[in-house]
Amino acid sequence: MMEAHFTKSYSLHEYEAKLRAILSSYTRKEILADGSVQETIIEDDYLLMNDVWKFDFFVNLPQFRKRLLEYRENPVNHIFSITFNSVNPILNLELKCLYKLKLFSEEWAIYSSFQKHTHRYRIINFMRLFYPKSSSLKELDIDEAEEKYVNWLRETGIEVTEERKYRIGRPVEIRKVRTAAFLRSSYNSIMHYLDDRPLWIRDIWRLKDFQDIFDFEYHKSSPQGFIRFDSIKNDTLKQILKEYIKDRLLGKRHMSWHSAQAYAKTLSRLFNVISPTGYEKKVVRNLERKDILSFIEWAHCYYIENKLNGVDNYLNNCMGIIQKFLEELQLIEHREAPKKSIRQLINPEDFPKYTQRRQVNSIPDSVLEQLFGNLHHLHPEVIPIVWITFKTGLRISDVLTLTDKCLITLNDSPYLQLDISKTKVHNHRIPIDTHLADIISFLIKKCELETNRDNNPKRYLFVRLTGSRKGRPFIQGFVREQLNILAITRNIVGEDGEIYRFRMHEFRHTYAVKLLNNGADILTVQELLAHASPEMTMVYAKYSDDSKRKEFEKVLASGAFEFSQNGLLQKIEPDQLNKESLDSLWQNHKLNAIDNPYGTCLARLNGKCPFINEPPCLSCNNGNPCNDLAIGLSDLDSEKYQLHIKTMTRTIELLKKNGRIDLVKKNEHLLKKYTDIENKIMQGSIIYGRSQRTE
Repeated sequence: MMEAHFTKSYSLHEYEAKLRAILSSYTRKEILADGSVQETIIEDDYLLMNDVWKFDFFVNLPQFRKRLLEYRENPVNHIFSITFNSVNPILNLELKCLYKLKLFSEEWAIYSSFQKHTHRYRIINFMRLFYPKSSSLKELDIDEAEEKYVNWLRETGIEVTEERKYRIGRPVEIRKVRTAAFLRSSYNSIMHYLDDRPLWIRDIWRLKDFQDIFDFEYHKSSPQGFIRFDSIKNDTLKQILKEYIKDRLLGKRHMSWHSAQAYAKTLSRLFNVISPTGYEKKVVRNLERKDILSFIEWAHCYYIENKLNGVDNYLNNCMGIIQKFLEELQLIEHREAPKKSIRQLINPEDFPKYTQRRQVNSIPDSVLEQLFGNLHHLHPEVIPIVWITFKTGLRISDVLTLTDKCLITLNDSPYLQLDISKTKVHNHRIPIDTHLADIISFLIKKCELETNRDNNPKRYLFVRLTGSRKGRPFIQGFVREQLNILAITRNIVGEDGEIYRFRMHEFRHTYAVKLLNNGADILTVQELLAHASPEMTMVYAKYSDDSKRKEFEKVLASGAFEFSQNGLLQKIEPDQLNKESLDSLWQNHKLNAIDNPYGTCLARLNGKCPFINEPPCLSCNNGNPCNDLAIGLSDLDSEKYQLHIKTMTRTIELLKKNGRIDLVKKNEHLLKKYTDIENKIMQGSIIYGRSQRTE
């Protein structure tokens, strides 16, 4: 809700004068051949003086011409004027201002503004029936008026709500249809347009008003655009919070727009707990321990009443925000800073244990196979996004903000180059294949041909060219929704046989896990993913290791054997393998135990094997080959030693890769012995431990 308190200080005459001033000019916008924009303010009262706006007026303005010419080509049932027919002259002015500002800002399409007129007519009729004595919309109690408006629509047989069902994993949500929401949205827009107060003192800060003026961070592919203070009852506390967040946004104590939203929401709730009437004095200055406990109690009650989960994580975040806020008030010696120390107000036990939800959900190969097999059925705008995300592991927020400068060539190889928003990595480079390079080259050419400095000033590859998000990237939810629509329509199922629910971050997990499974080291994966520290990368490494462990245990379950005391093979049933045995086998499988030419020795885990340096046949005779060993008598001996050499060479490579330098030299010595033996027998020689065997 947007309160119009600022208009109460205006007389009706002043309010009308503001409306007339808005309608006394308009902007002529033309896109030049080089893609630049030429805007000219036209001082003309056509929009003010005429209650019927004609098609010919708009078609002569360059910014509307193309769409209106298309509109005129199919004139069946088309309307070629926009009419304001209220007997209330100020209501007409208000609606004209609404249409003028929405059309010339291109938040509304000129095409639909001519075609759709019932919303406008309904507001005019509603005001005539229910508020015949009201001079304007600004005089309404908007909550009361909206309730009457919705009931009136319902009584006339118009549906006022609709079910919005998220396709995967979300409950049905009941929302107002556009018809029912139009009165409030019109009111809010008019009040916003006429609010000429400085941005920082308003009770609702709209990102769109700030983003082109100030240089602070925000999620460019997120729909959340407001920081709200309007729920705070205490005006003094409201002002303190506005000053604090403004200082953090613009000053050196860095804060993003997203963080500012969280601070405003949390501290608004705290303020209403400690100042429930709004008239309490110096409540932060005189803050007590009991006030903090009251907020904690409120949070628990709120989560119970709304049947929400995760109150401990919520409180952990909230208490961090509250503590930071109070500490900084004391640091800058604010007039309302708490008199008591923060340690007296907030105890360590006020921070519930945070349940770490960081987990890796890699997309199963079977789902990927179905996805790419049906990719041509996906929304065409989303197909290249899927390819980029899958082949680079970039966060969806970074993919959606790629620009036409993102593709570079180094040493004849293509790379993506971009700034990573979350970890503040500049000019991050990711090697890509020629297939992906071709896709991005096409997107860059499309950007050059179809966009300009008016509809795409930041030169995004995935940009909205019209509407309220003009010049901004796609919303992340749009990409996710289109993937889940594909999953339903093409019956893409997970390993459980149920329709698969796509989450965009899973593509990043999948990329990381595949890198690790294919032998990439931790530091390489950390660099490619632009992680600030190895900690997150290690989560992927653990997941990769756990996945391999599961596959390893599946193999064991299908058949493991051991040597019996008499040397015969006997099968071990899966339930006979205890955890210690499995762990030992798994450590061996991961090369903590190094294989020898006959298998893999578990005793080598602890270094207790008396023949750790060499196989026993070559060292059991006090470090010398066995006296009973003869090599070269069998035609297969040459093949045996060729395999030994190949196995040992591979072992040494793995030892070096895994940093096991202590065993490298020992195995290199053994490799030399294998090579010498193989060379001798390849020349036709026979090697004896002793030439005459004695009993």
